Amino acid sequence: MIIYDWPQVLVANAETFRIDARTRSGGETLSGREQAVGSGLGRWVAQLTVPLHTPAKIRAMRSLLARLDGRANAVRVGPCDCRNGNRLIPVTGGIPYGDRALHSDGTGFRQGGAAPAIAAAPSADGLQIRILNGSTVLPVLEGSFLGIRGYLYVVVGVSPKPGEETLLDIRPRLRTAVADGDAVEWCRARAPMRLAADDGGAFELQLARTGTATLDLVEVW
Repeated sequence: MIIYDWPQVLVANAETFRIDARTRSGGETLSGREQAVGSGLGRWVAQLTVPLHTPAKIRAMRSLLARLDGRANAVRVGPCDCRNGNRLIPVTGGIPYGDRALHSDGTGFRQGGAAPAIAAAPSADGLQIRILNGSTVLPVLEGSFLGIRGYLYVVVGVSPKPGEETLLDIRPRLRTAVADGDAVEWCRARAPMRLAADDGGAFELQLARTGTATLDLVEVW
């Protein structure tokens, strides 16, 4: 399987990213009671609606779908959600400490959403990570997307710890083991995803000029 990067020229005007919880039930009893259990192995599913109103966008979508070769290959894609999650506040020279002070060389923490780093490496298949504080002016917010080592997660719990660390509860489970110092991606979190069906994303053009492609995707790892 080859994992391609999502073409930057293709911008979705509607998107859904959710975790398929994959629960099972034995059915309802006569009294209406029901027990559902989860495997804890939920995976991301997504639907992207992409308007194709320029020749460049049309060619890019044609090329992407051809490279995906149905469900054989995957594309690394994620939500466009910086507005609703953690934002990196632009500060001249970098992000300062809480008291607005900079480092001794006059610079602040680096920008771009690739920090803070993992403070203590958890095991793969875990539901918690510890991060070093310092890259965002705002505290970490529940419901924010984040990326680690090329996989997508959502924050479901935030617990500040003594010192410069914060414990985050995340879903789904970690897809791979991470190491101390690994960067955490905030605004460009991505996951490898493949089409849900071989003919997914097929689109038609009106007057050979405009169209809309709708892609149903599922996570792979």
